[in-house]
Amino acid sequence: MHVEVYSKFDNVPEEVILPKQCHGDQIIEIVTGKENLNNCDALVTKNKSKLLGIRTADCAAVCFSDGDKIGIAHIGWRGLCLGLIEKMLRNFNKGGLKIFVGPFNHSFEIKKDFCYDEIKAKFGDQFFIESNGKVTFLFKDAIISVLPEGTKFDPRNTFSDSLLPSFRRDKTTERLVTAVSFK
Repeated sequence: MHVEVYSKFDNVPEEVILPKQCHGDQIIEIVTGKENLNNCDALVTKNKSKLLGIRTADCAAVCFSDGDKIGIAHIGWRGLCLGLIEKMLRNFNKGGLKIFVGPFNHSFEIKKDFCYDEIKAKFGDQFFIESNGKVTFLFKDAIISVLPEGTKFDPRNTFSDSLLPSFRRDKTTERLVTAVSFK
């Protein structure tokens, strides 16, 4: 598995296949590269000539490879709660599985609203810190809890690294593109 993370200063190769993400849990298998990519947040392929990509600012791009297949998923709190990581894992042979997670916002403040309720329904209280009337969601810890041991993480945090785009920090429309390939 080969992973590249492109910033606004980089030229993203035209052949990178990018879905029209919607913070959901739909996975599209890429065979020809001409598939309908509307409303999906994850791609998988056995086609060794394809480059799969995801756009992110604070969400995580999670890359998968078992040697026969590669995949990439856009994981925000909604996708995490919908079980997108677990759905992706079912597409891969566990033997030889490699996973890499690109830069993302490791923790963030949330309100006690729908977001809080969805996270609590999936994980309970274990990934919340409450202090001075504020709730912080430990997003990285929640992601770690559903990924197998040995998963590699890019150490950068989009919120604290001013060189990376962060919607929560700057309300930016800029995005990173993380791309995975067999090469």
